[in-house]
Amino acid sequence: MKKVLLVIFAIVFLCGGVLPAVEDYLDEIANSKEVLTFFNKKDSPEKLKKFIVSVNQNLSVADVDRFAGYILTYSKQYDMDYKLVAAIIAQESRFKVNAKSRVGALGLMQIMPTTGKNVAQKLKLSKYSLLNPKDNIQIGVKFLSMLRSEYKGDINLMLAHYNGGYRQAELYKAFRYFEFLRLITMQYETFNYVKKVKTNYRKISRDEV
Repeated sequence: MKKVLLVIFAIVFLCGGVLPAVEDYLDEIANSKEVLTFFNKKDSPEKLKKFIVSVNQNLSVADVDRFAGYILTYSKQYDMDYKLVAAIIAQESRFKVNAKSRVGALGLMQIMPTTGKNVAQKLKLSKYSLLNPKDNIQIGVKFLSMLRSEYKGDINLMLAHYNGGYRQAELYKAFRYFEFLRLITMQYETFNYVKKVKTNYRKISRDEV
């Protein structure tokens, strides 16, 4: 019986700890570099537009152009990777302007009103609407840049905080190399959110849409 339990423990440890640890470690190294790369000649606005259409085929050409323009403009202004911004919007709202969550988050980047107010004050925006695509993306990208500074460009912690707040980021950090422990300690929504956004990010990077 003890041998059986040891085998089970070994399997769980490997599946939930060591193997994901290697994957996460390599993933973090790659992402910590990618998240600090900005719009450059290797990237094309057309790739971004293609991704947006793949996420929401009901958008008009004008809307696709408009959203892509805002993403590129504010990503460059606040030194953020536009692919990460697009990946977050895809997961948060699927590029639906009037999206509202059950907890009150609004717009394309699903920003909570309190967060929106705080960031808007930093930007000195006297008038704004989180349901306005331009305002929403500007505030969302600025907030991401603040998280980047706080977590030194660690994309995993940035995403955990963006979705679940400070506590979720701390849990991710504590169990960084043990996926199984993250799964049982973090909110499943946040645990899954980090993975899904990074999947979206890779799709844009590798042009897999």
